[in-house]
Amino acid sequence: MNEKEVPLNYLMTNKAEVLSRKESFEVLIDFDVVFVGEVHDSRFAHKAELILLTGLSRRDPDLVLALEMFERDVQDVLDAYLRGKISEDKFLKQSRPWPNYHDGYRPLIELAKTKGIPVIAANVPRRAAAAVVMANKISTKVVGGDRLFLPQKVHLDSKEYRKRFAASVGEMPHHTPMKGMNVNGLYKAQVLKDAVMAASLGPFLDRRILFCCGHFHSDYRLGIPYQLRKNHPELKIAVITFSSSLEELPMEDRSRVADFIWLES
Repeated sequence: MNEKEVPLNYLMTNKAEVLSRKESFEVLIDFDVVFVGEVHDSRFAHKAELILLTGLSRRDPDLVLALEMFERDVQDVLDAYLRGKISEDKFLKQSRPWPNYHDGYRPLIELAKTKGIPVIAANVPRRAAAAVVMANKISTKVVGGDRLFLPQKVHLDSKEYRKRFAASVGEMPHHTPMKGMNVNGLYKAQVLKDAVMAASLGPFLDRRILFCCGHFHSDYRLGIPYQLRKNHPELKIAVITFSSSLEELPMEDRSRVADFIWLES
């Protein structure tokens, strides 16, 4: 992607300062981990992620990409594809890609493959999260064979995150499967995902990381950033959200959601 095709002004600080393209990357390159909190079906968000990956990797050849959209147990498959050792068909058959992979995330993976950018399959396997929901407990016994992905510490102490999560579940339509499940178990599974995704960055914390995740995993610097900061308070972390995610919030709350807002035209 040619940066000249990108509008000059598209990133705004949470203090309402609009940054030019050059200023945006000059600011972002100063952070250790940059989270992009997306709406999963937003083409605008996916385009922005590709712009960010392209621009940051040009400025930092050691950049690492982390994705919520792949799970820890498919890391070897992802690595094999990035190194050209298996075909794309085999990669997709073995890696459980999301339904919108081709439109949403394939461009990121292909750019990473072309430029030799490591990609972290960050998320906990879905079966482990489902087991935690049912048991209403996080333990090695509950997650079984996925215990090797458990971090040493899972921080369940954020009252604000618990409140926001419960409110989010409460707002879901009645036909949503999560509606009939135990909120405490759902919350523990949510925090488990955050903690595993934060821990997945461990081997790469000496490099700059761009992390693409659902916005609830990074909004208000909770979720993954919260888990990461609890264990690594020295890290300089930035959170980006999208203007469309803020439209329903009162003006005074918008600046709290993230450090930067990607402006949607």
